[in-house]
Amino acid sequence: MPERSPQRVPFAKRSRTSQKRAHWDVLQRIQRAAPVLGGRFYTHHGMHGKNGWLDGYFLGMSKPIFYNFSFQTVTYAYKELVEDRAWKRSYELVPEDRDPSIFARTVKDPVSGRYVTPPYEPVCYQEFDGMTRLAWAQAQNEQISDSAEIYVGESWTLHRDYGSGIGLHATIDVPFLTVDTANGFIDRFLQSQVDYKSRGLRTFRFDKIPRWGIETNSVCDPLDWDAEVAQS
Repeated sequence: MPERSPQRVPFAKRSRTSQKRAHWDVLQRIQRAAPVLGGRFYTHHGMHGKNGWLDGYFLGMSKPIFYNFSFQTVTYAYKELVEDRAWKRSYELVPEDRDPSIFARTVKDPVSGRYVTPPYEPVCYQEFDGMTRLAWAQAQNEQISDSAEIYVGESWTLHRDYGSGIGLHATIDVPFLTVDTANGFIDRFLQSQVDYKSRGLRTFRFDKIPRWGIETNSVCDPLDWDAEVAQS
């Protein structure tokens, strides 16, 4: 969960007027989306009941503090760690410099005279049993997950270098991120508003992860969710 505005002046160092203006903007967004989200937070991501991650904002206990959050479930965090290890293993077998370079694939178009890059054709490697890097890495997920070598647990950290509010990265032990589970976590967090790391760690078998692969969230205002679902 990367910091989204590293080039901006940290929120704590902005003028009081600027902080209040940003706080007011977040408050208005939360209030406008209250009929859908419950009045505790705002997100520009569509929530379909099975989100593994979510970005948004919620207010602190005192003005002008608000939190710029990135939430993920423990299963989503676990999946990410497993997939990262699979990719790392692939590069140990076949170094990255053996992959076709974008520069090597760039050629001059005889018609336009411009340099273009043809679509990438995945390469199969002997070290991957004749598979592409992607296919091989995906095939490792089950073995890595079932090995019980990776553990995750609830944790959250504050990041005070955000330009908009205070950053909050949280891994939450819930099956999915829903309006109710997001609101429930916000209530818990506001009781202390400090970093936290659970001692209770968990591991998961491959078939217990709801979804493997990239999880995307639609960018959609909460008041437009119905229309977004109708179009999908």
